[in-house]
Amino acid sequence: MEAMRERWTDDRMDDLNGKVDALRLEMKTEFAAVRGEMKDEFAALRAEMREGFATIEGRFEKVDQRFEKADERFEKMNDRLVQIYQTMIGFCGIALAALIGFLATQI
Repeated sequence: MEAMRERWTDDRMDDLNGKVDALRLEMKTEFAAVRGEMKDEFAALRAEMREGFATIEGRFEKVDQRFEKADERFEKMNDRLVQIYQTMIGFCGIALAALIGFLATQI
């Protein structure tokens, strides 16, 4: 009886060993396939991201140009306001001089 058990166990162990080897080979093959798919997908994703970032960079360049134009407009408006301020000070100076002259002639 004991001899049959050892034989049965040895046969079963050999069978299990074969199944484990087959499973190992199958897993190795599957992992290699998954790695290949992942490399391809990552490469495609990188290419898509580069394209998207290039598009975004182009949009940022356009926004930068618009901001530069707005800055130019603000600078022009600032120059005009300074001119208006200087003109008003000039008129106030003339009006003050005229008032002083008028008062001087009246006293």
